[in-house]
Amino acid sequence: MKKSIQLLTSIFLLSIILQSCSSESEETSIAASELEQELALENNGVLKIESATYIFKSTGETAKFLHNDRDFNFIFLNEFAYEFPENEKHAIEGLTITNPETEEFMVLSGFEELKNGFVEFDVELSTGQTLSSVLYKPGKANASSNKWHGDPMLEEPSPVIGAMIELSQQAAVQQCRAASEACSNTNGVPTVALTNGKGWFTAIEACAIECHD
Repeated sequence: MKKSIQLLTSIFLLSIILQSCSSESEETSIAASELEQELALENNGVLKIESATYIFKSTGETAKFLHNDRDFNFIFLNEFAYEFPENEKHAIEGLTITNPETEEFMVLSGFEELKNGFVEFDVELSTGQTLSSVLYKPGKANASSNKWHGDPMLEEPSPVIGAMIELSQQAAVQQCRAASEACSNTNGVPTVALTNGKGWFTAIEACAIECHD
Protein backbone atom coordinates (compact mmCIF):
# COMPACT_ATOMS: atom_id res chain seq x y z
CA MET A 1 0.00 0.00 0.00
CA LYS A 2 2.86 2.35 0.90
CA LYS A 3 4.49 1.61 -2.46
CA SER A 4 1.23 2.48 -4.23
CA ILE A 5 0.98 5.78 -2.37
CA GLN A 6 4.60 6.59 -3.14
CA LEU A 7 4.03 5.75 -6.81
CA LEU A 8 0.92 7.94 -7.00
CA THR A 9 2.77 10.76 -5.24
CA SER A 10 5.66 10.50 -7.70
CA ILE A 11 3.28 10.53 -10.67
CA PHE A 12 1.46 13.56 -9.24
CA LEU A 13 4.70 15.48 -8.68
CA LEU A 14 5.94 14.55 -12.15
CA SER A 15 2.70 15.79 -13.73
CA ILE A 16 3.07 19.13 -11.90
CA ILE A 17 6.65 19.51 -13.11
CA LEU A 18 5.68 18.65 -16.70
CA GLN A 19 2.74 21.06 -16.59
CA SER A 20 5.01 23.81 -15.27
CA CYS A 21 7.54 23.19 -18.02
CA SER A 22 4.73 23.14 -20.59
CA SER A 23 3.38 26.47 -19.32
CA GLU A 24 6.82 28.06 -19.50
CA SER A 25 7.26 26.70 -23.02
CA GLU A 26 3.86 28.10 -24.08
CA GLU A 27 4.68 31.52 -22.61
CA THR A 28 8.00 31.55 -24.46
CA SER A 29 6.23 30.52 -27.66
CA ILE A 30 3.65 33.30 -27.28
CA ALA A 31 6.36 35.90 -26.65
CA ALA A 32 8.32 34.74 -29.68
CA SER A 33 5.28 34.54 -31.94
CA GLU A 34 4.49 38.28 -31.98
CA LEU A 35 7.15 38.85 -34.63
CA GLU A 36 6.07 35.73 -36.51
CA GLN A 37 2.44 36.90 -36.53
CA GLU A 38 3.45 40.27 -37.98
CA LEU A 39 5.64 38.59 -40.59
CA ALA A 40 2.70 36.38 -41.59
CA LEU A 41 0.69 39.46 -42.59
CA GLU A 42 1.01 40.98 -46.04
CA ASN A 43 3.75 43.60 -46.04
CA ASN A 44 5.84 45.74 -48.36
CA GLY A 45 9.17 44.28 -47.32
CA VAL A 46 11.36 43.27 -44.38
CA LEU A 47 14.72 44.71 -43.32
CA LYS A 48 16.93 43.05 -40.69
CA ILE A 49 19.79 44.96 -39.08
CA GLU A 50 21.56 43.16 -36.25
CA SER A 51 18.89 42.48 -33.56
CA ALA A 52 16.33 44.82 -35.17
CA THR A 53 13.68 43.74 -37.68
CA TYR A 54 11.80 46.40 -39.65
CA ILE A 55 8.54 45.33 -41.29
CA PHE A 56 7.19 47.77 -43.86
CA LYS A 57 3.40 47.71 -43.57
CA SER A 58 0.96 48.49 -46.38
CA THR A 59 -0.37 51.38 -44.25
CA GLY A 60 2.92 53.23 -44.67
CA GLU A 61 3.98 52.51 -41.10
CA THR A 62 7.09 50.57 -40.16
CA ALA A 63 6.85 48.03 -37.34
CA LYS A 64 10.15 47.71 -35.51
CA PHE A 65 11.01 44.61 -33.47
CA LEU A 66 14.01 43.98 -31.26
CA HIS A 67 14.70 40.26 -31.26
CA ASN A 68 11.15 38.79 -31.10
CA ASP A 69 9.47 41.65 -29.23
CA ARG A 70 7.72 44.64 -30.78
CA ASP A 71 9.61 47.84 -30.07
CA PHE A 72 7.20 50.34 -31.64
CA ASN A 73 5.65 51.44 -34.92
CA PHE A 74 6.78 54.60 -36.65
CA ILE A 75 6.12 56.62 -39.76
CA PHE A 76 7.88 59.60 -41.34
CA LEU A 77 5.46 62.36 -42.29
CA ASN A 78 7.88 64.04 -44.70
CA GLU A 79 9.34 62.72 -47.93
CA PHE A 80 13.06 62.06 -48.35
CA ALA A 81 15.05 63.57 -51.18
CA TYR A 82 17.43 60.98 -52.62
CA GLU A 83 19.19 60.04 -55.82
CA PHE A 84 20.86 56.84 -57.03
CA PRO A 85 22.15 55.52 -60.37
CA GLU A 86 19.40 53.58 -62.10
CA ASN A 87 21.36 52.20 -65.05
CA GLU A 88 24.09 50.23 -63.31
CA LYS A 89 24.19 46.78 -61.78
CA HIS A 90 25.23 47.06 -58.14
CA ALA A 91 26.31 43.56 -57.13
CA ILE A 92 30.03 44.37 -57.23
CA GLU A 93 30.69 48.10 -57.13
CA GLY A 94 27.88 48.92 -54.69
CA LEU A 95 24.92 51.27 -54.74
CA THR A 96 25.43 54.86 -53.59
CA ILE A 97 22.30 56.73 -52.47
CA THR A 98 22.77 60.48 -52.10
CA ASN A 99 20.79 63.28 -50.48
CA PRO A 100 20.96 65.99 -53.19
CA GLU A 101 20.17 68.73 -50.68
CA THR A 102 22.89 67.94 -48.12
CA GLU A 103 25.31 65.57 -49.92
CA GLU A 104 24.78 62.96 -47.19
CA PHE A 105 25.01 59.44 -48.51
CA MET A 106 24.71 55.75 -47.79
CA VAL A 107 26.61 53.09 -49.70
CA LEU A 108 25.13 49.61 -50.04
CA SER A 109 27.69 47.04 -51.16
CA GLY A 110 28.56 43.35 -51.27
CA PHE A 111 25.14 42.22 -52.46
CA GLU A 112 24.45 38.50 -52.16
CA GLU A 113 21.13 36.89 -53.00
CA LEU A 114 20.20 34.18 -50.50
CA LYS A 115 18.03 31.13 -51.10
CA ASN A 116 15.42 32.28 -48.56
CA GLY A 117 14.53 35.28 -50.72
CA PHE A 118 16.59 37.82 -48.79
CA VAL A 119 19.37 39.96 -50.22
CA GLU A 120 22.36 40.42 -47.92
CA PHE A 121 24.59 43.50 -48.11
CA ASP A 122 26.72 45.90 -46.07
CA VAL A 123 25.95 49.57 -45.45
CA GLU A 124 28.18 52.57 -44.85
CA LEU A 125 26.58 55.89 -43.81
CA SER A 126 28.16 59.31 -44.35
CA THR A 127 28.25 59.62 -40.54
CA GLY A 128 30.90 56.90 -40.49
CA GLN A 129 28.55 54.26 -39.13
CA THR A 130 28.87 50.86 -40.80
CA LEU A 131 26.40 47.97 -40.78
CA SER A 132 27.35 44.44 -41.78
CA SER A 133 25.19 41.61 -43.11
CA VAL A 134 22.01 43.65 -43.48
CA LEU A 135 19.13 41.57 -44.86
CA TYR A 136 16.31 42.82 -47.08
CA LYS A 137 13.37 40.97 -48.59
CA PRO A 138 10.73 42.69 -50.72
CA GLY A 139 7.05 42.17 -50.04
CA LYS A 140 4.96 39.98 -52.31
CA ALA A 141 3.59 43.01 -54.15
CA ASN A 142 7.14 44.24 -54.79
CA ALA A 143 8.76 40.88 -55.54
CA SER A 144 11.04 41.03 -58.53
CA SER A 145 13.35 38.52 -60.17
CA ASN A 146 15.71 41.14 -61.58
CA LYS A 147 19.27 41.64 -60.36
CA TRP A 148 19.08 45.43 -60.14
CA HIS A 149 19.14 45.87 -56.41
CA GLY A 150 17.83 49.43 -56.40
CA ASP A 151 14.45 48.06 -57.43
CA PRO A 152 12.19 47.64 -55.49
CA MET A 153 14.26 48.60 -52.44
CA LEU A 154 14.26 52.28 -53.36
CA GLU A 155 10.82 52.79 -54.83
CA GLU A 156 9.40 56.14 -53.72
CA PRO A 157 8.81 56.64 -50.89
CA SER A 158 11.54 54.33 -49.63
CA PRO A 159 10.91 52.85 -46.16
CA VAL A 160 14.43 51.39 -46.30
CA ILE A 161 15.92 54.89 -46.14
CA GLY A 162 13.49 55.73 -43.34
CA ALA A 163 14.65 52.69 -41.35
CA MET A 164 18.31 53.68 -41.83
CA ILE A 165 17.53 57.19 -40.60
CA GLU A 166 15.61 55.87 -37.58
CA LEU A 167 18.52 53.58 -36.73
CA SER A 168 21.02 56.45 -36.91
CA GLN A 169 18.82 58.76 -34.80
CA GLN A 170 18.33 56.53 -31.76
CA ALA A 171 18.96 59.26 -29.16
CA ALA A 172 16.47 61.67 -30.74
CA VAL A 173 13.87 58.97 -31.34
CA GLN A 174 14.15 57.73 -27.74
CA GLN A 175 13.30 61.23 -26.49
CA CYS A 176 10.30 61.36 -28.80
CA ARG A 177 9.16 57.96 -27.58
CA ALA A 178 8.98 58.89 -23.89
CA ALA A 179 5.24 59.57 -24.19
CA SER A 180 4.65 56.21 -25.88
CA GLU A 181 5.10 54.34 -22.59
CA ALA A 182 1.66 55.50 -21.41
CA CYS A 183 0.15 53.94 -24.53
CA SER A 184 2.04 50.68 -24.04
CA ASN A 185 0.93 50.51 -20.41
CA THR A 186 -2.70 50.43 -21.56
CA ASN A 187 -1.91 47.56 -23.96
CA GLY A 188 -2.10 49.93 -26.90
CA VAL A 189 0.31 49.95 -29.84
CA PRO A 190 2.04 53.33 -30.16
CA THR A 191 2.93 54.79 -33.54
CA VAL A 192 5.58 57.49 -33.48
CA ALA A 193 5.00 60.02 -36.26
CA LEU A 194 8.36 61.59 -37.11
CA THR A 195 9.22 64.68 -39.13
CA ASN A 196 12.79 64.89 -40.37
CA GLY A 197 14.51 67.95 -41.80
CA LYS A 198 16.37 68.17 -45.09
CA GLY A 199 19.27 66.31 -43.52
CA TRP A 200 18.96 62.57 -43.08
CA PHE A 201 21.24 62.21 -40.08
CA THR A 202 21.11 65.66 -38.47
CA ALA A 203 18.02 65.86 -36.28
CA ILE A 204 14.39 64.88 -35.85
CA GLU A 205 12.47 68.15 -36.08
CA ALA A 206 9.16 67.00 -34.60
CA CYS A 207 7.31 63.93 -33.39
CA ALA A 208 3.85 62.95 -32.22
CA ILE A 209 2.43 59.81 -30.60
CA GLU A 210 -0.63 57.99 -31.90
CA CYS A 211 -2.08 55.18 -29.75
CA HIS A 212 -3.90 52.29 -31.45
CA ASP A 213 -5.82 49.40 -29.90
